[in-house]
Amino acid sequence: MKNIDSITHVRGESIYLDDIPLIAGTLFGAVFDSPVAHGKIKNLDVSGAQSSKGVIRIFTYKDIPGKNQIGGIIADEPLLAEEHVHFCGMPVAFVVAESDEAARAAVRKIKIDIEPLDIITDPREAKEKGELIIPPRIFKLGDVENAWSQCEYIFEGIAANNGQEHLYIETQGAYAMPVENNTIRIFSSTQGPTAVQRTTARVLNIPMHNVEVDVTRLGGGFGGKEDQATAWAVFCALASFHLNQPVKYALHRMEDMRMTGKRHPYSSDFKIGLSKDLKILAYEATFYQNAGAAADLSPAVIAPTHILSGM
Repeated sequence: MKNIDSITHVRGESIYLDDIPLIAGTLFGAVFDSPVAHGKIKNLDVSGAQSSKGVIRIFTYKDIPGKNQIGGIIADEPLLAEEHVHFCGMPVAFVVAESDEAARAAVRKIKIDIEPLDIITDPREAKEKGELIIPPRIFKLGDVENAWSQCEYIFEGIAANNGQEHLYIETQGAYAMPVENNTIRIFSSTQGPTAVQRTTARVLNIPMHNVEVDVTRLGGGFGGKEDQATAWAVFCALASFHLNQPVKYALHRMEDMRMTGKRHPYSSDFKIGLSKDLKILAYEATFYQNAGAAADLSPAVIAPTHILSGM
């Protein structure tokens, strides 16, 4: 199939989020995120940031008119932290200012007191402590129990697959604006516009038909902008909803890498049985997925979790 965008790409004419002309009165957002991986919020002080030059408003979970929830498959991911933080980089407050520089400068003035809690980063430890995001699944094919007795050779071991940063060409970002008939239009760099629409409606407590999501193209999403793009669009929509002005937020690369999920690292236990002529007769594997702090799309990626197969 012919790539219709190739000509505009090489000419530098393709329109991405930062190429969209700004509307007069556009405001700019920036997220204040947790500096620790797990803990209880004892105090959040935004007074210094609120009084900073150019700052319009600072949003916390208390400003959400609908549900403070952006989880797609499982409702386990708040848009903004309430009483606890669950990963280093978890959004706690959203600063909106007259310029991008003013918003980011104000973020640095926010102070937070967090009581540290235990951190689990090993899925095996999570399993032992009953902290799995979803229950394990077992998929079985054939009579694996009897197949082992027919094996001439049996090998067991552990294999590790490291995680990866998607490193899309264009960072996460969105541009939201109020339009006629109480509708919010969102330009989002997303691979899942319906997820953005559905989640924005849930958070703002408005009908889905009052949320319009426009996606011209992506800066190479590589799977990192399916559900991962949703939060930033909702932040802009939340601020636009309250302030009745356009709001834009395009993440810097480093904050994007800090605050967004990755391709999962895995640690896998395997057992494989071979016949005398090295034909595979039985295979068993348990995949331990490091899904991070919330489900996101991890339950779909991990299926099946535990595979048993036998001849």
